[in-house]
Amino acid sequence: MILLSTAYFPPISYIALLFQHQEGQIDLWETYSKQTYRNRCYIASASGLMALSVPVKKPFGNKSITKDITIDYTENWQQTHWRSIKSAYQSSPFFLYYQDEIEAVFKEKHGSLHQMNAKILGVLLDLIGFDVPLKITEGFIKPAQESNDFRFSIHPKKPSVFESSKYIQVFQDRNGFIPDLSILDLLFNMGPESIAFLEKE
Repeated sequence: MILLSTAYFPPISYIALLFQHQEGQIDLWETYSKQTYRNRCYIASASGLMALSVPVKKPFGNKSITKDITIDYTENWQQTHWRSIKSAYQSSPFFLYYQDEIEAVFKEKHGSLHQMNAKILGVLLDLIGFDVPLKITEGFIKPAQESNDFRFSIHPKKPSVFESSKYIQVFQDRNGFIPDLSILDLLFNMGPESIAFLEKE
């Protein structure tokens, strides 16, 4: 059993660790942390690493817990995110294969961040072809000295907890290989081979 935070189009390391443990728990009772994968993902654009961040509302300020975080739809960030993803990956081998399912995610509105992320994760796992039992914790679990707690270690400002093999990326010729991007990068570049790639990691 692996313990994770909620995540927006999570990084490859997040999905790979789910593969390794075959069962996961999502903690929604933690104090919400900004500038994390909870509301952002990273893709490889023509100009290099690009962050896509979901604007959120914290009802109780810095003391808000993750389950209470809502999404701010004041601006049409969904259209911006989809256009950025399309621009980055439309020349990838499998973009046309998956674009309808991914684009559909951006046409829905959700009351909370974790609800949207759960929907996204379900779509991604289905496209990859991976069925994993996922549960929501019943309360906050205190950080322990356990190797299966990755809520705070899978973080964009920390070294990746997972060193994956390289694969061919769209703009690798100009940007070099960028590790641990959103699982979207692997999916659009590797397609049906994504599950085999994750299984051997």
